[in-house]
Amino acid sequence: MANHQGLEEVSVLSGRMERSDEQEMHLAEIQGRPFEMLDGPRFPPSFYDSIETNLTFQERQTAHLNCSIHQLEDQMVSWVRNRDLSILTMGKQIYTADSRFRSLHHSDVWTLEIRDTHQEDSGIYECQVSTQPKMSREIQLNIIVVKAYISEGPVLYIKSGSPVQFTCHVEDKMAPNPLLWYHNERRFDVCEKKFRGISMLEYLGFPYSFSHLFIAETKLSDSGNYSCQPFYGEPANIILHVSNGK
Repeated sequence: MANHQGLEEVSVLSGRMERSDEQEMHLAEIQGRPFEMLDGPRFPPSFYDSIETNLTFQERQTAHLNCSIHQLEDQMVSWVRNRDLSILTMGKQIYTADSRFRSLHHSDVWTLEIRDTHQEDSGIYECQVSTQPKMSREIQLNIIVVKAYISEGPVLYIKSGSPVQFTCHVEDKMAPNPLLWYHNERRFDVCEKKFRGISMLEYLGFPYSFSHLFIAETKLSDSGNYSCQPFYGEPANIILHVSNGK
C-alpha cells in the first residue's frame, strides 16, 4: 500500500501530474517492464572513440569505413563524399549509381564498403547522424597505387634459340604483393610453362617483392607482350621480339 501511495505523491506542473524519475522507475518495476521503455532514450547518440579516422588501402582492394555509434535509437545514418557532397548511402539504401558502394550494418557499426577501389576514391568521407543539430564524423581514405616494373623493358630483341629472363619488381609498403605473368594477355598455367620450357621464381617480401620469368630456348612464337601484374596495383609490360637465328 505504501508503494502505491508513493506513486500518488506527485507534483503538479503546468496543470499535469508529473512523476519523478524515481517514481517512474518504481512504476516500471511494478509493471514488469524496463524503465527505458516508458521514458525513452536517456542520452543522445554519440560516436565511439575507437573509430579509425585515417585509413589506407591498396588500389583495387575493398575498403571498409566503419562508423560506430552508441544510443542511435531511431536516428538515420548517412555516408557523404565531401569532394562533391554526394550522398552515397542513407540507412541501408544506396543513393549512387556506382555499384561499388554498399552500406553494411551490424550492431552499433555502420560501414561504407567500396569495392575495387581507385586512386580517385581518396578523400574525406563523412558519417552523418540525423540528430538536431546534425552529428558527423569525418574519415580520411587514402588509396595508394602500387606499380610494377620490369628491368629489361620496355622492348627486348633476341634471336631464336637464345635464353631470356625477365625480372619484375614491385614496392608495396602495406603487405607482400604476389606477381602474375601474362603473355599476350593470357596467364601462364602449369601445362603451358612445362610445354614451353618456362620457369618462374618469385620472392614475396616487405616492402619489396620480385619475380623472374626464364625461357631456356626461345622460339619465334615466344614473341609478343609480356605483362607482370601485381595482385593489387598497376602492371608492367615488355615487348619481346624473337627473330630467326639462322
